Parts: sequence; C-alpha cells; structure tokens
Amino acid sequence: MVLKFEPWGDDPVFDWDEENEAKIWEHGIRDFEVEECFENTHTVVPHEKSKSQPEKYGDRYEVRGVTDGGRKLLIIVQYPGANWVRPITAWDDR
Repeated sequence: MVLKFEPWGDDPVFDWDEENEAKIWEHGIRDFEVEECFENTHTVVPHEKSKSQPEKYGDRYEVRGVTDGGRKLLIIVQYPGANWVRPITAWDDR
C-alpha cells in the first residue's frame, strides 16, 4: 500500500546524529543522499512489520527514492510526529 500522503508533510525536518549517520555510512550512503531522495520522486509505505509488531514498528516507514546522481535508495525512517523524520538505515535499492 503506497501512501498518497506523507505523514511528515512536504517539508520534513531530518533528525540526524552520529548514530544514524554512521549506520547509513556502513552502507556507503551519506546523509545528503537520503535528503535528496525526499526532494526527488519517491514512494512511502508503512514498514513491513508495522501490522505484526505495531509497538516496535508502528512509527516506521520505507521510503524508496532516487538521489540527484541517480542512485536508487531504500530508506527506513521513524516518524516521531509533526514534520520530523529520523532516518534509521538505508541501502542501495536494486
């Protein structure tokens, strides 16, 4: 189920710290690439475990997008509320 709206709205504020920046860097991805995916065409769906484990994954989403350089990414984000988005991890989307 692709969402027709994004819970964080059109202008998300990204919650970055050393922990999540390091986590995506383990996969060779930089924070600005994640943000580019939100600026470019992308899709948002609830995390695959959001129904079976809502207490842990109910606020998580999968975002598929493309960077300005054409790199396709799969990004897992947490949505704590308002217009905040906390990237959890990201991979190249094949």
